[in-house]
Amino acid sequence: MARQALCGHYGSAAFRGGGKYGSAAPMGGGKYGNAAPMGGGKYGNAAPMGGGERRTLSRGISITRQELHVLVWEEPLAVVAVRFGLSANGIAKVCDRMGIPRPPRGHWTRPASGRVAQRPLPATPLGADDRILLGGPRQSARRPRSRMPLAARRNQLLDEAARVAMTDGVQDVTLKRLARQVGISEAQAHNCFPGRLDLLLALARREIGIVESRRLSAVARGTDRIAMIAISTISYLHEAQARGPLLQILLHTPEIRQALRAERAEAAAIAREPILRFLSNRFAMDRRIANASTAALTAVCLRAGGLIASGRTDLATAERLCLAVVLAGARSNEAHGRTDQPPGPGQ
Repeated sequence: MARQALCGHYGSAAFRGGGKYGSAAPMGGGKYGNAAPMGGGKYGNAAPMGGGERRTLSRGISITRQELHVLVWEEPLAVVAVRFGLSANGIAKVCDRMGIPRPPRGHWTRPASGRVAQRPLPATPLGADDRILLGGPRQSARRPRSRMPLAARRNQLLDEAARVAMTDGVQDVTLKRLARQVGISEAQAHNCFPGRLDLLLALARREIGIVESRRLSAVARGTDRIAMIAISTISYLHEAQARGPLLQILLHTPEIRQALRAERAEAAAIAREPILRFLSNRFAMDRRIANASTAALTAVCLRAGGLIASGRTDLATAERLCLAVVLAGARSNEAHGRTDQPPGPGQ
C-alpha cells in the first residue's frame, strides 16, 4: 500500500529514480536521462522516492496516521524513513508529535517471538489533522498557543492529565505530553509543576478535595442527625461513581500513595476528633469505643465506594447495603438520646 502510494505520476515504481515515463535509473534521471542525485521528476528535481512529477520534495508526501502507524510496525524506522527522504530520528519525532505509537528501542534486533505486540493507535491529538505531510512544511499537533493565568493553566494541565490517565493510564501522564496536548512548551508546563509527581499529587489532592467539598455541601441540607448521615453516605457513593475511577488509578500508584499517606492520615484524624468528642459527651461513650465505631462505619463507606469505582458493584446495590449498615450503627449510638449536631464522615 505504501509503495503504491509513493509511485510516480505514470505509475512507475522506482526506489531511487525514474524518468517521466517510468524508465528505471539507478540514481535518478530526468526527462532526457540526465543525472539527478536522488531521483528525478520531470526536470530532474529531487524526489526521495523518484517517479512523480507531482511528488516533489518541496510539496511532500501525504499519508494518514493509520498508514504511518502500520509502516513503523512493519519495518525499522530507518527503512521507513528513507522512503520519505527523512532520517529515522525525523520519523520518530513525527510519530511522537502525532501520537503514533512506535516499537521500543531494540525491537527489530530481537527474534520475532521476543518482540512486543503492536500498540493500538490512539485518537488523533487535539488540534491535529489525521493526514501528515512528510518531506514538506512541518505540521504541528499542538493547539494554538495562548496566554493564560497561572492558576488557569495549572487547571488546564490537570484536566488534560485526568483525561490521559483515564484513557491511556497514569504511566502515560508526562509533562512533555501534556504540554504538547494543550499547546505550550515543556518549559511552560514545568513553570506550573516542577515535575511529574508534583502534577499527579496536585491532581489527586484536587479530586479528593472535590469529593469532600460536595459531600459537605450535601450534608448541609439535612434537617437532623440521621438525615445528615444518610445524605453524607449517599453523596460519597455518588462521587465514588463519578470520580472514584480516577482516584483509584492515582491512589494505587505507589509513589502517590506513599507521598499522600501522612497528610491523609492527619486529615482523617482531624475530621474524626469532633465526632469522637460528640459521641463521648452526648452518649458518655468511651473514646476507644467511639473511635472503633467511627473507624468501622467509615471503612464500610470506603469499601463500598471502592467497589463502585472499580465496577464490581452498581450504585443502587452499594447504597442499599451501605446505608443499612451505617444507619444501624448510627442509631445504636443514639439509643440513649438524640441530637441535631452535624455528623462527620460515616457518622
